[in-house]
Amino acid sequence: MGTISLPEAALHTKGGEEENRVKTTVPKWKTVFTAAVILIAVIIIASFDNENLKARAGVVIATTALLWCTEAMPLMITALMPAVLFPFAGVLDTKQVSAVYWNYISMLMLGTFLMAESVEACGLHRRSALGILSMLGRSEALLLLGSMLVAWKLSMFMSNTATTAMMLPIIGAIIESLRTIQREIDRKNGSAGIDMGTVKKNGSVADNLKEEEEDAAEEADLPQFTWFCKGLILSIPYGASMGGIATLTGTPPNLVFKSNFEKFYPRGPSVDFGKWMAFCYPLSFLVVITGWHVLVLMYARKSYFDMITSVGKKIINLFSPGSFSTEKTDDQKKWKQVNIEIRKKYRALGPLRFPEVVLFCLVIILVILWLFRDPDGLDGWSIAHLRSMVEVKNDTVKAVGSGGGHEVAEELHPYLKDAWIAIVIGILLFNIPTENPLEGTFLWKAPPGKKFRRSEKLLTMETVMQKTPWDVLILLGGGYAIAEGCESSGLSQWLGDSFGFLEGQNNVLVALVICFLVACLTEVASNTASTTLLMPILAPMSERLNVNPLFLMVSGTISASLAFCLPSATAPNALVFTFKEIRVIDMLRTGVIMNILSVLIVVLGVSTWTLSILGIEDNVFDPSWKPLNVTTFSDHIFPGPV
Repeated sequence: MGTISLPEAALHTKGGEEENRVKTTVPKWKTVFTAAVILIAVIIIASFDNENLKARAGVVIATTALLWCTEAMPLMITALMPAVLFPFAGVLDTKQVSAVYWNYISMLMLGTFLMAESVEACGLHRRSALGILSMLGRSEALLLLGSMLVAWKLSMFMSNTATTAMMLPIIGAIIESLRTIQREIDRKNGSAGIDMGTVKKNGSVADNLKEEEEDAAEEADLPQFTWFCKGLILSIPYGASMGGIATLTGTPPNLVFKSNFEKFYPRGPSVDFGKWMAFCYPLSFLVVITGWHVLVLMYARKSYFDMITSVGKKIINLFSPGSFSTEKTDDQKKWKQVNIEIRKKYRALGPLRFPEVVLFCLVIILVILWLFRDPDGLDGWSIAHLRSMVEVKNDTVKAVGSGGGHEVAEELHPYLKDAWIAIVIGILLFNIPTENPLEGTFLWKAPPGKKFRRSEKLLTMETVMQKTPWDVLILLGGGYAIAEGCESSGLSQWLGDSFGFLEGQNNVLVALVICFLVACLTEVASNTASTTLLMPILAPMSERLNVNPLFLMVSGTISASLAFCLPSATAPNALVFTFKEIRVIDMLRTGVIMNILSVLIVVLGVSTWTLSILGIEDNVFDPSWKPLNVTTFSDHIFPGPV
């Protein structure tokens, strides 16, 4: 496959996959009707007394039935309304209502998929990528940094595969621009290929120029240029894998960890979006900066040292003007032209469009709601909602509507959790139009000559059915079944006990062994499958070694995303082999160094700030985290099977 044919074709689509999607328009009355019905339902629910749960449940059922009958929203999306309204009404909490659909973690994953698909559909990710590259694409070293940072940032909220698939065409177009500009500079200097070591022994410069004009593919064999291209291409899957570490929803292994930890230790500390980001975001940033240094020293060493020298000269010139010449070199002129080309592609996207603005705001709102749902040391907005549902007096939890108080040993948890927020935002995406609904009204003047037309929504069922990785949701379900089977059969306890030979060893050494084993396993198996198999083993293993479970489970989870060596390790790694410059040996030699350094950073981070952020002072096993042989708070409020 040609290196640039796919990227160029992909880059010319304005606003992402918009041109390839089926245009599904929705009558305006459906949007207004849906909003009115939901608003009225919320008002009615709030008007009932807290003890009148039957009436609140009736309102939820009536609302869902009305939206189903009118088909104001797609039937599948309307079916998610109970998952939103029951927790809001205090009838069921998010975990309970999600368990009826599937696992709570699967519901959270579905919500993040919907948001990522909307961002991808409107092209907001492409605008963000080109914007960052236009700022940093001023040298080989900075372009490597920019490409890694873009992939790192996007993969926090999009799948690693989607991020890589979107970025590779952009990188391909940049490589083509570099090749063209280098050819022009070589012709201008009359020494094309000489500096790059490409002049043949029995041919003149003119002959070589003619051959290059006849067959541009030979230019891909320029050693120095091709060597840099290898590093630039590899920066995308590496950055995407590193970015998935930073957020709880960034990659499936993180949610597999959360599910297993809550299953084995339901009374342990809550690891939500905010806490995970607090300790993994800086760790992920350290990994990506270290990875950039590996790539730049392997593939753009001269540019790296030139950049440092240039900064030093500028600093000296500030104190002693004229000490060094400010005239630009040929290399600087070349990169200025490359930067101009990137800016042209960015400007070709046009001004920010209405759906891009709306989605940017929704992403910000989603993150803010996740971060401040239940922060440590503060009463988040979910706690405020909880207080309207229950009354807490003197260590006794009185469940409103349950007929009295009950002595329980478990902490009271909010009804509204991270999955609830994700599903609410997901439902909004199916109801917000891609055209400004206020245009043409007295509030918003429409452009001259613009006619009213039916507008499609930010997200459509066609996009969901085509783009949603249902296989990942099923894979997660299989993981939950494995965890359940391992625990109920006693297999996980037996496997954990089999690592008793590590008892008494230094905890950091144990974590290093676990992380390297996981990093090796994930090179030949998917990171989700690796995490699914290992979490039920690491939990009892922590108990046997008297180590805090979070220490080993978090270390193993993050290490599962450190797949840098082989194309079989993860889909982003495989995608880069559409470029003829990349060979397996290139990925292997770079990935081995990446893996070793990344594992060391992970163990350092988990051994230092991670446990302190989670409020854990001693790295020892706490038996109080395990489930009690008493009925739980949920059993008191909602007796019977969920």
